[in-house]
Amino acid sequence: MTLVSETGSYTVERFANGVYRVSLGASFLGFVERAGGIYVALAGERYDIAVEVGQAHSLASAASALYDGRRTATQIGLSTVA
Repeated sequence: MTLVSETGSYTVERFANGVYRVSLGASFLGFVERAGGIYVALAGERYDIAVEVGQAHSLASAASALYDGRRTATQIGLSTVA
């Protein structure tokens, strides 16, 4: 599925029950896990070691949090890839 927000158009694929893989263009951003009514944004290439970078009330907002988390990490010289 494709989600559109103010930061871009995200490609979202189901990874597991309640877990989604999120990409922006050719860039893989991370995962979003649904926890009840909250969507948890997890940055990283591997789900088992991905790091939480935000929480949101919608899948689109959580995808935006992944984008913001990756951009911030890059700006301060950190890698979101484990």
